[in-house]
Amino acid sequence: MYDPMIREIFPDRTSIPLDYAFSSSPSENHANGVPTYPTLEDLFFPNSKYALDYLKGDYDLSYSLSHYGENFFPSFFTRKNLLYLQLLCSVTFPESHYTRRSDLSSYLLAQTFWGKGILRYEQREYELFPDDLFLIDCRKDHEYFADANEGWGYRFLHFDGVSMPGYYSQIAAGQNVKFTFHKNSHFQELLKELILTNYNSEPTKDIITNRILTDMLTEILCQCPQYQETELPPVIADLCNFLQKSFREKLTLDQIAEEVKLSKYYMSREFKKYTGKTIFNYIIDCRIALAQRMLRYSDTPINEIAEYVGFEDHNGFYRAFQQREEMSPSAYRKYWNTF
Repeated sequence: MYDPMIREIFPDRTSIPLDYAFSSSPSENHANGVPTYPTLEDLFFPNSKYALDYLKGDYDLSYSLSHYGENFFPSFFTRKNLLYLQLLCSVTFPESHYTRRSDLSSYLLAQTFWGKGILRYEQREYELFPDDLFLIDCRKDHEYFADANEGWGYRFLHFDGVSMPGYYSQIAAGQNVKFTFHKNSHFQELLKELILTNYNSEPTKDIITNRILTDMLTEILCQCPQYQETELPPVIADLCNFLQKSFREKLTLDQIAEEVKLSKYYMSREFKKYTGKTIFNYIIDCRIALAQRMLRYSDTPINEIAEYVGFEDHNGFYRAFQQREEMSPSAYRKYWNTF
């Protein structure tokens, strides 16, 4: 099956059969007399000090049909400052296809256009139908394979960049790495633009690629539950209102449950379900938000701020602030006083 996106972008392009049998097991190499085609190594993995070892691991990539493939070697500036591509491909695989791998310094985004695949990652399994995609950190153990008699076709890109750990931490917080973007979605247009932009060698290619990848990540983040605009059930909305008014007080779960007339177990479960946070993390976030304003707009000593916003333990305040802002309260105040 040909990739319809590649066919649309490059109507005259010919898909190329890859090596007749290309697997990680030496015993599965093709026999003498079988016609020879370009291998995956020939097509996508040329020798370079910047090339990643994509073929490190256990895999079966036999009988594959490549629709598009391009390897990238970004400049020093790009690697240190931008999001950048490492590999961009589109391939159809037979039902025997699988890959098992870890410890690859790359993020992988793969979108199904044909058949069905399965991803196993972070102790979860995801079914992948046409228009579904997954985004994973390849440094972690991962496995994906075809799960249909007709095989599995997917377009994929390996990429990385200085800002990716931050982006990925937000995506991972949603506890889901599978997303769906239909054919007429803005995401699909961005993917087409990414392919076209990197088909040439214009001087602006790397910075435009950075913008497109950022926009693609934004589209993915907008599907994450913490960025969805969902209407809270009245009882959870009332609980949030109560906490926003009372976060400076010393509160226990029993006191909060009594105030909102709920079982503390039901209250805790439903609050986490709809807000993505525990009740006490929500309280701490409210306290830190007030502390930030006081650090920026007042000369109140830091220990007094800690007490005012509800922390009895000054060290607890410093730890909570450092965890959320990745700097101490004093460094935060100094940073904002420089403007």
